[in-house]
Amino acid sequence: MPIVNPRYKREFIYGPAKDRPGAVTRSDLVLTSQDWSSLIVGKTSPWIQMNSRVDVIRKNSEAAFKQELAFASHLSVPAVLMQLKSGDVTNMARCLNEHLTNSYFQQQYWVQVPLISPKNQVENLIDGQEETNMGDNPVDDTWFWWHSFRTLCDSNKRVNVALEITADLPSEKCLNRWLSEPVKCVVISTSLFLTNKKGYPVLSKAHQSFIKQLFKLDIQLILTGIDRHPDKGIHSYQQYLDHLWQSQPPRDPIAQFSKGYEDYLQIPLQPLMDNLESQTYEIFEKDPVKYSQYQKAIYYALLDRIPPEEKETKEVILMVVGAGRGPLVRAAIAAGQQADRKIRKLYAVEKNPNAVITLENMKDEMWGEMVDIISCDMRKWNAPEKADIIISELLGSFGDNELSPECLDGVQRFLKDDGISIPCEYTSYLAPLQSEKLHNEIRLGKDREKPPETQMLFFMDLLVILTPVLYKNVNLSIVPATHSPGMFSWFPILFPIKTPMFLDKGCKVSVDIWRCVSEKNVWYEWCVTKPHVIPIHNPKGRAYTIGL
Repeated sequence: MPIVNPRYKREFIYGPAKDRPGAVTRSDLVLTSQDWSSLIVGKTSPWIQMNSRVDVIRKNSEAAFKQELAFASHLSVPAVLMQLKSGDVTNMARCLNEHLTNSYFQQQYWVQVPLISPKNQVENLIDGQEETNMGDNPVDDTWFWWHSFRTLCDSNKRVNVALEITADLPSEKCLNRWLSEPVKCVVISTSLFLTNKKGYPVLSKAHQSFIKQLFKLDIQLILTGIDRHPDKGIHSYQQYLDHLWQSQPPRDPIAQFSKGYEDYLQIPLQPLMDNLESQTYEIFEKDPVKYSQYQKAIYYALLDRIPPEEKETKEVILMVVGAGRGPLVRAAIAAGQQADRKIRKLYAVEKNPNAVITLENMKDEMWGEMVDIISCDMRKWNAPEKADIIISELLGSFGDNELSPECLDGVQRFLKDDGISIPCEYTSYLAPLQSEKLHNEIRLGKDREKPPETQMLFFMDLLVILTPVLYKNVNLSIVPATHSPGMFSWFPILFPIKTPMFLDKGCKVSVDIWRCVSEKNVWYEWCVTKPHVIPIHNPKGRAYTIGL
């Protein structure tokens, strides 16, 4: 809803309307406070030209803009919609920044940005003139308009995007770039709709596909324009958009599990230093893929360990180090039954005394004397015999942040010379990441006393992901290209970069990472050396350490 009638141009500097009497806009009494604060999004006047070269127009626009923002705050509307018309956004950003600094009401500001600039929407009618690709020129790339605006506003978390869908869509690369931005609503004009065989309004396949992708961001929709299907009524547009929403494919297990946690930072677990809660174990155990893959790996290891001709006479010894509440123990026993191989003894080693209670109960109720429960830190345990197979899941987010080297080095002496370790190897991958939401979440973190590494972001961050090889061809992966279908219990880890940097397509990024160890802690230090050198982050573990 317009905050002020869009045809009502005010004059604040001079002119015949400068001292015009009467109310500027409707009274706040036309709706209740609850309705204003829950049902209405305000919209600034379209005639405002904040970056006009004409001094009077610019100053008049500034005064009108500030007046409308002040009244929107008075009404307590949840959001105000304002439009970017070009890449010249500095003065508008300055005025909004001033309002953000002085306002007490935590209002959202939705910046309406078209997918394609008006200049690029005009057809080239000059013969012989070559067309340029949309987005090649940053001046005409509307994403750069938005990026300049949010940078000038210091990436304030109250400044978000209202993405205006245009008749022509840019390249898939440009569309995907918008998916990493804080898009709060999508503006759809009735002029975009086609007419199907039954006379109802529909969108093109390309528009449908992109809008369904935006649905994953929990956006709101704004429908604008005249009714172009009067025989069907304006409600037919709403019905069609409702149909698009309802026709989304059902979420897979990963999406269901992670709903609400997309682009959400969590402190990495430290199971070596802390005792995990029962709820945490339960979440991991619900993973439908990880433990089935572990069982498959143990099954093949048992087949290799005991040939068919020796299965009646030979037995194996297994050790599960970091047994938790027993999912790997259950997987190992099931694998032994599946392979028809005898397990003489299975040692389940767990340092968390609360989880040991669960293990002891499961031994009494299910496993019997075949399983020995060891309540001890695996690094301090003295095993009575050596194992044929050692099984662990200390991989963390990238194979190292749960201190698997320290833990597995402590038990390696209990593995027979020709024994098998599951997992047998893992590979970590590093990738640059762009996420405005994570940017603000770290930059505006609650702990103001922490050093900048935990407070700043980064137009580019470093995402570390993992592919472990459990045994032979049995793998797990959180690398997007090879992600294990249905697995949701592993998330990537983020190494934040304090200084923003742009990366051009094809450029090489060189990163140095150090793993540092003291008597009590392990920590990482990192820096980027190419294409630009930045300071070393987290020196001496001042922002984050892992307790030994």
